Amino acid sequence: MCGIAGILNQDGRGVDGDGLRSMVASLSHRGPDDEGLYTDGSLGLVHRRLSIFDLSPMGAQPMESRDGRYVIVHNGEVYNWKEVRLGLRFDRWKSQTDTETILYAFIEHGEKCLQLFNGMFAFGIWDRTERRLFLARDRVGIKPLFYGIQDGRFYFASEIKALFAGGFAREVNPAAIYDFLRWGAIDHHPQTFFKNIRSVEPGHCLTVGTDLAIRERCYWSLPEAVQDAGQRDEPDIIEEYIGLLQDSIRLRLRSDVEVGLFLSGGVDSSILAARMAAENPASLPRSFTYEFASSGEGEGAYAEEVARHLGLNNTVVALSEREIPDYFTKAIYHQEQPVTSIRCLASQKLYEQVRVSSLKVILEGHGGDQLGGGFEYYFLPAVLDTAAQQGPAAAIELLDRFMQLYGVSEDARYRKLSNALLAAKYPGIATQDGISFVKPELLHPDFIESFDRKRVAYGRPFVEELLNAQYIDFRHHNLPRVLRYTDRESMASGVEARVPLLDHRIVELCFSSTLKARVKDGQQRYFMRRAAERLLPEEMLNRPKRSIVDPQRQWLQRDLRPWIEDLFRSASFAGRGIFDVPKVIAEYERYCADPQPVTGFHIFQYVNIEMWFRTMVDNLSEKVVCTQ
Repeated sequence: MCGIAGILNQDGRGVDGDGLRSMVASLSHRGPDDEGLYTDGSLGLVHRRLSIFDLSPMGAQPMESRDGRYVIVHNGEVYNWKEVRLGLRFDRWKSQTDTETILYAFIEHGEKCLQLFNGMFAFGIWDRTERRLFLARDRVGIKPLFYGIQDGRFYFASEIKALFAGGFAREVNPAAIYDFLRWGAIDHHPQTFFKNIRSVEPGHCLTVGTDLAIRERCYWSLPEAVQDAGQRDEPDIIEEYIGLLQDSIRLRLRSDVEVGLFLSGGVDSSILAARMAAENPASLPRSFTYEFASSGEGEGAYAEEVARHLGLNNTVVALSEREIPDYFTKAIYHQEQPVTSIRCLASQKLYEQVRVSSLKVILEGHGGDQLGGGFEYYFLPAVLDTAAQQGPAAAIELLDRFMQLYGVSEDARYRKLSNALLAAKYPGIATQDGISFVKPELLHPDFIESFDRKRVAYGRPFVEELLNAQYIDFRHHNLPRVLRYTDRESMASGVEARVPLLDHRIVELCFSSTLKARVKDGQQRYFMRRAAERLLPEEMLNRPKRSIVDPQRQWLQRDLRPWIEDLFRSASFAGRGIFDVPKVIAEYERYCADPQPVTGFHIFQYVNIEMWFRTMVDNLSEKVVCTQ
């Protein structure tokens, strides 16, 4: 895991060494172990290293091929690098690293080498003979890669701040802010919160020559990958899932340093804990859990239960309300975009403790709900699919079962259905339980009028409504922001986070499963739960499904009120040109007076925008008024 960046100048102009050194310095947190710089006339590459494989200098980057023609900078891990080597003609290896394997796989196979890799990666390879730069990002988008062209220069980097350090102009992209506030959309598009800076899309690669013409190609598309796979039903899918999950975990335990675990107490992280313990019972993994310094919040109790069962040494890291302002600034600086929950701040603090504990690698359990259909708001798409496949009677029976499982009373069912319909039709504008948080009436009229009123729309490539809902979360709505959070939180402390459930083989298997393999008798993630029965005791599996509990609403209402009021009443907040400030203040006062507010997400959004401006714009450049 590392930080990479580079500049390619047009028409053979030499690259600025000072700019490159500023870029690599801005990424020091991503790679505290070493740094490297390479120049070749109009091309410059930089690298910060977090040593995971082959801790010797042989693994240093930028790394050149033996003949000097190719140079690579790489961030991430290709876990199956040992297997890939067996299929290559080249055999004069100087290191035991996946980076060198990627380099020679590219030399032998060109772009097709990407089909060989199992992992999370973003890398650049410079061809000195052809004067071409090749960039690629992993299938799921676990590792970041940004780029932009300005003043005859092509820039790329693991983080946007490195582009600014290299001389790229910092300009706010108000369209991204509008999408976030009006449609709840973030990380949904290659565009970023800064103009002219784009993200390489997951499963894509780029080739750039000295004329700066970009050739982009999609080498992996989930709908295309599963279109000929056929649908897997239970019990076959259970056996295949167990086999792939065990192999994925095995691969992601490969490391020349100790591997730990982010333990939430949920099914996915509990399975990871059990498999890690089974792989090496003589050396149990150290685990970490975040918590909140308020009674009854967080996941500490569930995590401790799992830790006791497996005999793990679990560390609980608690975030208090007093730490929120400082951690907000820290999180926004590393995320470079707004966040959607104080859980991101708690995780930021947790990873600081992981690094203090001298761990460099952590496994996380992200992806299970998106792949298995586990989110609460998926229940309505499942009901609609059941009606299409089995008829109205079966659909009504399933709906009734869902209402019982979620504890919805008869008089509350209409509202529950209405909220679920809203969440299904307009992904992003509602919370986990389907409650809408978008309030366009609180935005400044001039800001609203500056943009097209069209909703953010997502492709629906599958026949099933549930698969489409899962795909939107996987590709556009939910998972991309979760992966951004995970990368930045971990790398801010120089820690590598690995996500075994997002092995592309598991992703393809899950999207090839039948509806009844994912949802049966109202139980979501059915085949995953059946698989988990072989690894965990029954009482851990049969705990009621719940959203992660946190004190966000209460803290926004009470403990953080003076801080938030100062933000909303500040001259900078009014000067952005984004909000109707009197209406925002009135809304916040109503929110604070409500004994049981249904959501505080919109309040958190507004705090995010102001903190983002203060951290990423005001502190680094002149104030920007957000107009088109």
